[in-house]
Amino acid sequence: MSDTPRPSKHTSRTPARGKGAGGKSAGGTGSGAKGSGIPDAPRKKAAWVGGAGAGGAQSGAKNGGAENGGAKKSSGATKHGAAARNGDPLTKGDAGAKKSFPGAKGVAAKGAGAKSSRAKSSGARGSSGTRAAATLGAVSASGKKLAGGRAAKGGAKTGAAAKSGAASKTGAAAEDRRAARTSAAAAAAGGKRGRLASALNYPRAGRKSPWRWIPSLRLLLGAFALMVLVGVGLTAWIYETTDVPAPSDIAVAQTSRVYFSDGTTEMGTFSEINRTIIPSDQIPDSVKESVVASEDSTFYENRGISPRGILRALINNLSGGSRQGGSTITQQYVERYHTGTNTSYIGKVKEMVMAVKIDQELSKDEILSRYLNTIYFGRGAYGIQAAAQAYYGKDAKDLTDAEAAVIVATIPAPTAYDPANNHDKAVQLWDRVIERRVNVTKTLTPAEADALQYPEPIEGHKLNKMGGTNGYLVRQVQKELVKNGISEDELNQGGFTIVTSVDVGIQDNTVKAIDNLPDDRPENNRVGTVTIDPSTGAIKAMYGGPDYVQRSYNDAVDSHMMAGSIFKTFALVAALDDGYSLSSTWPGDSPRTFKGGWEVNNFNDVDYGSVTLTQATTNSVNTAYAALNIDMGPKKTRDMAVKLGLPEDTPGLGAEPSNVLGSASPTVMNMAGAYATLAAKGVRHEPYITQTVTRSDGSVRYEHQDKSEQVIDKSVAINATVALQGPPSTGSARYVGKNMSGRPVAGKTGTSQSVRSAWFVGFTPQLVTAVGMFQPSADGKTEESLTPFGGEDIITGGTFPTEVWVDIMKPSLQGQEKLEFSKAVASKKKTKSETEKTTKKSTKKATKKATKKATTKAPTTTQAPEPAPEPTPEPTPEPTTEAPAPEPTQEQTAPEQPTQEPAPQPTTEAPAVEQPAPEQPAPEQPTQEQPAATDPNAPQG
Repeated sequence: MSDTPRPSKHTSRTPARGKGAGGKSAGGTGSGAKGSGIPDAPRKKAAWVGGAGAGGAQSGAKNGGAENGGAKKSSGATKHGAAARNGDPLTKGDAGAKKSFPGAKGVAAKGAGAKSSRAKSSGARGSSGTRAAATLGAVSASGKKLAGGRAAKGGAKTGAAAKSGAASKTGAAAEDRRAARTSAAAAAAGGKRGRLASALNYPRAGRKSPWRWIPSLRLLLGAFALMVLVGVGLTAWIYETTDVPAPSDIAVAQTSRVYFSDGTTEMGTFSEINRTIIPSDQIPDSVKESVVASEDSTFYENRGISPRGILRALINNLSGGSRQGGSTITQQYVERYHTGTNTSYIGKVKEMVMAVKIDQELSKDEILSRYLNTIYFGRGAYGIQAAAQAYYGKDAKDLTDAEAAVIVATIPAPTAYDPANNHDKAVQLWDRVIERRVNVTKTLTPAEADALQYPEPIEGHKLNKMGGTNGYLVRQVQKELVKNGISEDELNQGGFTIVTSVDVGIQDNTVKAIDNLPDDRPENNRVGTVTIDPSTGAIKAMYGGPDYVQRSYNDAVDSHMMAGSIFKTFALVAALDDGYSLSSTWPGDSPRTFKGGWEVNNFNDVDYGSVTLTQATTNSVNTAYAALNIDMGPKKTRDMAVKLGLPEDTPGLGAEPSNVLGSASPTVMNMAGAYATLAAKGVRHEPYITQTVTRSDGSVRYEHQDKSEQVIDKSVAINATVALQGPPSTGSARYVGKNMSGRPVAGKTGTSQSVRSAWFVGFTPQLVTAVGMFQPSADGKTEESLTPFGGEDIITGGTFPTEVWVDIMKPSLQGQEKLEFSKAVASKKKTKSETEKTTKKSTKKATKKATKKATTKAPTTTQAPEPAPEPTPEPTPEPTTEAPAPEPTQEQTAPEQPTQEPAPQPTTEAPAVEQPAPEQPAPEQPTQEQPAATDPNAPQG
C-alpha cells in the first residue's frame, strides 16, 4: 500500500511527506489537527493530547491525555509516534476518520499518535516552536515543555487555547459546544434556585452585604403566615382529640406516702383525702360570688380563657418572674384533671383548649360547682363541703358571706394562708375578697360589707397520720422538700412515693432507748437524738419527741441547748489545725484567773498540773482548755465550729474566751453534723433525710445530690479523733467504752452551767449519734436545771446521755465489722512548741493554792460535775498519768506532776468527771441566763 494518503474533499492541503498522517505539514500538527489530512467529521473531537509534530518527538501524555487506551500501533510506528497512554478506546467518530482517510491506519500510522481518544480538559495545538496548552504537560516537536493545566480565559473553558496561526478551529469549536451545554445545564439549575430565592426574596436582590441578609418584609410575612397556619392546624387537632372529663375524673388528688430507706416499710403520709361532693343547689351564693370575685371576675363573660390574663402572665414570665398562666376558674378546674399545677407552656396550651371546650359544653353554674367540689382548701379538705367542716364545723350551705370569704381567701396557697398559720395574712386576704365583691363584681353593697366582721375559724386538728414518733420524721421530710422547691400543697395532693434515708431498725432502736429511761423521769424532761452516716450525711434515725400530734416541737431539730464541754472539741480541732500537737502541754491547775478577771475552775478544783492536749480532752480540764483558747485566739474556736457544721446564727455563738466552755446553744442536729465531719476525716456532708421523690408514673420529682466538701485537713481530723477516744475509754464517758463490746468509740460528754443540759456526742467509723437532754421551764421561756431521777444525784453527760447512746448504737452496729480508727499522724503544718510559759503570762494564780481533794468540795450552783456512772467506787488515778492518749507515741512527752497528785477518791472519780462552764462575771462572758431551749407553745424566733 502506498505511503501517500488519498486526497479527500475535506483536505485543503497536500498530504505531508512524512511517515504518517501526522507528518510534516504547513501547520505541522499531529493526527487530528488541521493539515493532517483527517476529514472534518473527526475534528469534532477535542484536539488530541500529546500530538507529535514533524520531528517525531514524543509527546507522552501520561496524565493529561486520554485514559486507559493503548497506542494504536502499525508497522513499527511506535518509535516516532505519540504513545497515547491512558487513552480511551476509539469512538465511532474515530473509526469514521480511519475509513475516509487511509493515513489514519496501516503504514501511515507510523508517526501518528494512533489514539483518537477524547482529550479530557486539554487540547493540542501542534506547531514547531509554538506553545500548546495541555493538561499536566506535553512535549512539543522542538522538545520544549508545553504549559500544562492552564485554560485560557478567553478560550474554551474545558480545552486548551491554541495561539498558533494554524490552530485547529474544529477542536476549539467542539470545546465551545461542550462548554455551552454545561453552561446551559447550570443555568437551568440556577434558574430553579433563582425562582425560590425570588419568591422568598432572600438573600435580598439588589442589596449589598450585610443588608442583603436581613429578611425582607415579604419573607417575614410569609413566615408569620406559615406559623399561623401551623398553629391553627395544631389547635384544631388538639381540640378534636380533647375530651371533657367527668367530675369523678377531675377529683384525682392522691395521698403522698413516705417510706423508710428500704422503700417498703411505710413511715406515714402527709394528708388524707377528705372530700364530699355536693350538688350545685347546696353551694350557697355567698361561696360562688366570693370565689368569682377573688379568682376570676370575668368568669361569666369569658369563654374559658382570659386573653388579658394570658397577656399579663406572658409579660410576667418574660420579665423574669415565676412562671404563671392566665388561669381562669375554668382553667383551674382543668388543672385538677392533670393532678397538680401545670407551669409549662405546652401544659398551659392544653389547659386552654380543654377550658374552651368545657365552656362550650357545660353551663357556667355547672363549671363553678365542679370547681368548688374539687379544689383544695387546706386542712386536708378537698371541696367546699369538707372545707366548711374543717374551718367552721358546719355544712357548706350554712356558710355566711364572711365565712365564705375566709375559706375562699386560702385558695392560692391553702397551707400558707390558713389563719392558724398566718393570721395577719389571712385577715388581709379576707378583706381583699370582700372589697372585690363590692367594687369589682358588685355582689355586695358597701353597707353590707361594713357590717361584716372577721369570723375566727375553729382550731385545726392535726391528722392522726402524723401521730407518734414517726410524725417528727415525716415533718422533717416535708420541711426538707419544701426547702428544695416542692410546696406543701403539692406534697399533699401529688401522690408521690417518698423514700427516706431513715433505717427502720436504727429508728426502732432509738425509740426503745428513750423508752428504757427510768420511769421516774420528770414529765418536762426532754431528749433529742440524731444518728447520721458520716460517709454521706444521711440521717439514719431521729427522735424528736413522743408524739408529734400532742407536741409538734422537734427536740432534735428545733430545740437549742447550751453545749457545755462538747464545745471543747471545736477548740481541739482548731488548735490542731493551727499547728499545735496532741503532746503540747497546758497548765491544768485550778482555780486560774485569766486576764480581765475571768476565773476558771476545774471540777472540785482538782489540780492536774501540766497536761497534754490529749489528757486535757480525756479529763475535760477546764483551765487547760481556757489557756489554750486564749493562746491561739477564741475566734479560731468559733470559726472552726462554723466550718464543721454549726450555723453562723447559733444562739450564744461568739468569739469570747469563754466560748470554749460551751456558752453557745446548738441543736442536736447541729452537733451530730459537726462530729460527723470528724468521723468522715474532715469531709463535711450536709445532713439530709430524703432520698427520692417519685411521681405516680414513675418519673423522678426529686433526688438528693451529695455536696461534700473537705473542710479540714485529713490529718487534723484523724488526730482529733485520737484525742476524742480518751473520754469513752478512761474519761467521763467510760460507760460507753465498757458497754460497746470492744468496739472503738470517740466522743465527748458535755454538761452546761447549772446542769441545764447534758450531752454525749460520739461516733464509730460507721455511725455518729448525738444525744441531748434538757428541761424547759413551765412557761417554756427558760431552761431549768435538770431534775435528778433514776437514782442519780446530778444529771450530767456521763449519766443517761451515755446510756441512751449505747442503747442506740450497740444494737444498730450489731453484725457490722469492728472498724478501727486511724492512728495519729504527723501534722503537715509546723508544730508549735510547748505553750505553758506563754499562757502563764496571760494568767494569774489564785491567792490560795487549790490543794483540796476532789471529795472534800461539793459542787456549787455554777458547776455541773459529771460523776462516773459506775455504781461501785473506784480509786481515782493520778490525773497526769492515768489518762493515756489512745496513741502512746503522742503522749510520751507529757511530764508527770507528782506535786499535783490528788488523793484517791472512794466514791467519785474526779479525773473522769466533767467541769461545766462556771458562771463568771467576766466582761467577755455571754449572758448565762439566756434561754437555750424553748417550749413549743412559746413564740419562736
